[in-house]
Amino acid sequence: MKIYSKIGCHVSIAGGIVNAPQRAAELGCEVFQMFTRSPQGGKAPEITPEIAKQFKEEMEKWGQKDCYVHAPYYINFASANEATRKASVRVIREELERASLIGARCLMTHLGSAKDVPRDKAMKMVASGIKEIMKGYKGSTEFLLEISAGAGNTIGNTFEELEYILRYDSLIYHNVGICIDSAHMFASGYDIKSKEGFKKTVETIKKTVGLGRIKLIHSNDSKIELGGRKDRHDHIGDGKIGREGFVNLMAVFKCDFIAETKNDKVGEDIKILKNIRLSKRNGR
Repeated sequence: MKIYSKIGCHVSIAGGIVNAPQRAAELGCEVFQMFTRSPQGGKAPEITPEIAKQFKEEMEKWGQKDCYVHAPYYINFASANEATRKASVRVIREELERASLIGARCLMTHLGSAKDVPRDKAMKMVASGIKEIMKGYKGSTEFLLEISAGAGNTIGNTFEELEYILRYDSLIYHNVGICIDSAHMFASGYDIKSKEGFKKTVETIKKTVGLGRIKLIHSNDSKIELGGRKDRHDHIGDGKIGREGFVNLMAVFKCDFIAETKNDKVGEDIKILKNIRLSKRNGR
């Protein structure tokens, strides 16, 4: 039996995480992504056994197959400030445990920026931080590292860098995967739009992290040109990648596709992705 990607988007948790499954269903999601706390900072709201139970009931009620959790934006494993690095490790481990309570499939994070640290040292700091997070972790939620767009001194904008982190000090034997963001990849110089460029990109992935480590696709078109090294999402078909890039991605990757675009047209993005999937099913 062929395996097909499930499709959804990032949804708001206003009023509590228990509201997210209904919001996702109303947008046409089969799966969805959310935060479990403010992405900008502050104390995380408690996930009690009652809240976890209600969340799972809402998932079933609204027909949501899986949910994914995005880590807060302030995470930085490459900071020159040791307190920032330690806080990043603590928050991500907390988020993995919290995500496991509600049965989330994966938690993904950006890795941070090495603004005041030589890149080779920063890479080791990031990998060491990831290793610390996974030490003794017994939860069910899988941890994913998200490829960056390459702006400034952000870490993890190439598959070679992500491979280095995965292989650092036997980390590859832990349950750590990769989340690829189409807009980030494109901005980092990976051509997913043309057939030839996409073929080269897939070969690079095979030689580095491996296709099996790709567990989620953030499905965003890009306002930025190929190699532009900025993180600017656009609606599918409105940006520099175009619909064809998503046709290419869905032909190879059978993991779930999550749109991270603005609410004005995110429902349309979901419909486009579903139409691409239908075309694949029908052999077109």
